[in-house]
Amino acid sequence: MTRLLSFTSILALIAASASAADMNFNRVASFATPSNMAEGEDINRETSSEIIAATEDGQRLIYTDSPLGAVGMIDISDASAPKPLGNVDVQGEPTSVTVIGSTAFVAVNTSEDYVAVGGKLLTLDMDAKTVTAECDLGGQPDSIASAKDGSFIAIAIENERDEDLDDGVLPQMPAGQFAMIDVKDGAADCASLRFADVTGLAEVGPSDPEPEFVDVNGLGETVVTLQENNHLVVLDRDGKVVSHFSAGSVTLENVDLTDERGALRFTETQVDRKREPDAVKWIDDDHFATANEGDYEGGSRGWTIFNKNGTVVYDSGTSFEYAVVETGHYPDKRSDAKGVEPESIEFAAFDGIPYVFVGAERASVVGVYDVSDPAAPVLKQILPSGIAPEGIVALPARNLLVTANEADLIEDGGVRSHVMVYQREEAPAAYPQITSAGADTLIGWGALSGLAADPDSKGTLYAINDSFYGYQPTIFTIDATQTPARITSALEVTRGGAPAQKLDLEGVTLDGNGGFWLASEGRNDRLGPHALYHVMQRVRSSTKSRFPPSFWPTKSASAWKALPVTGMCSGCRCSVPGRTMPRARKSSFWPTTSTARNGVPCVTSSTRLLTRAGLACPTSRSTGISPTSSSATTRLPTRLRSRRSTGLP
Repeated sequence: MTRLLSFTSILALIAASASAADMNFNRVASFATPSNMAEGEDINRETSSEIIAATEDGQRLIYTDSPLGAVGMIDISDASAPKPLGNVDVQGEPTSVTVIGSTAFVAVNTSEDYVAVGGKLLTLDMDAKTVTAECDLGGQPDSIASAKDGSFIAIAIENERDEDLDDGVLPQMPAGQFAMIDVKDGAADCASLRFADVTGLAEVGPSDPEPEFVDVNGLGETVVTLQENNHLVVLDRDGKVVSHFSAGSVTLENVDLTDERGALRFTETQVDRKREPDAVKWIDDDHFATANEGDYEGGSRGWTIFNKNGTVVYDSGTSFEYAVVETGHYPDKRSDAKGVEPESIEFAAFDGIPYVFVGAERASVVGVYDVSDPAAPVLKQILPSGIAPEGIVALPARNLLVTANEADLIEDGGVRSHVMVYQREEAPAAYPQITSAGADTLIGWGALSGLAADPDSKGTLYAINDSFYGYQPTIFTIDATQTPARITSALEVTRGGAPAQKLDLEGVTLDGNGGFWLASEGRNDRLGPHALYHVMQRVRSSTKSRFPPSFWPTKSASAWKALPVTGMCSGCRCSVPGRTMPRARKSSFWPTTSTARNGVPCVTSSTRLLTRAGLACPTSRSTGISPTSSSATTRLPTRLRSRRSTGLP
């Protein structure tokens, strides 16, 4: 007998049955940034954790919060229970932070506009929570990084362009600069501030370099990304340019470049797409890794390892984005832009194993790569982050990884910006619980809304997606015997040979003959019918059963959700307040039925009764589960793909 099952319960059992394996990173805590607000402050104000750093002992975190004009601090002495340490007002927009010992250095933008630029570097005593020094930078800082020996701070003075002026075309003055400032007696020495000229180096906008991100290696060399200029510069500790080169471009094949539809179709090509790297991190004294977000004319959807002489040692191409697709995190509405947008990057060695961590801003995940061989990184995990990971800090001495996730959805009543903590432990990876990795073809998926088991194939499940993918309704086959559960194939629902539209699939069950019954909840205001659809894998026959108008909900969206299975209906009466389910008849309102009792059609193992969410037949003889406990209302992250098709009338 086919039964509807709960995604949550099934996948939890799968995860629980996994044997302890290798060392993995798993989430252990999250910290909502409004928690750092003082008593009496308006916690409904927007906050944002962006760039993040840690004290040398790894016990405290500090992050920039530009909407509040502050930096926030967190006590993670107990990594599983972060505690607020409050905010410190920085009188401007904090853009970056780095820590030497327990002293934080904070870059602050004080620009009046895009021409009258200004900024400062603050020295902050994290113990006393007070600013002890302030240096005028003469321009708008973006990123800062400290030398490993704590002797100086490298500063990217971006002087960013106005994207609304002449469509944001470069050049726009004033030009950006690279700056350095020494650290003496635990504070920035303002008198030592010096600049390095990086104009005239890039092929794109050479007169207007826009430094984006900096990092310093063990030799005291600083690598600088000029993101809009698609260029990289390496300077020594004296500020002399050691090398510089274009970040180059890649041709991306089989990507989705269209977002004006609810569908994932990885069939398009982007030729010579500029990398335009954002964040950069040294992985040793000769190599660094870049997150190729793009901000001007490019963005290559991946990440790259360069030798400091300009040689590309490794480029992820589409592989990182594909891994995100398989995990169900692909941001379809960003397809025509820069896809998953790798923005943040971190490097650290845990137990001697070198890792690169790549944060995908739009996909809200972090890729974990073993880079023991820089020419052949190995993807080990895809971690779920908060929404829009902007900063990452690794704490290998404590086996911790931390992400700062900038998006705050307070205006929409959604999740707040927060900091997420992961522990590296000897345990199975808790995420993902379901993936399409390993399928013969790339299968994108998401917005899974209904689930049913195959009674003739142990561990085989069927799931459907909802109207988020209105141009690609799909039935997915899942192998739940694997860990994580694997989506092995995708059957696209079609009408007249084209993807069926105006469907909002919420219920699915098998028909006993190789086909399916699908429940579409419909939307009156969008002319989407509330209906049952009978579909076959090979388009021989298919039917549609529409509900009488008296059963249409009064609201725009329907509540018809689940397709549970009942064995007998003797003595069972299902009713809507003031109405009774109509007797089965040949009007095709219901699929094939046998004798009906008490106004309800009997339902056998090969015919299904659509029930309304919140209603169930109150009989002990029913073998179906109630819609209120049905997985048909379960929501997972929104993404998808399909290869085969089945037809609808």
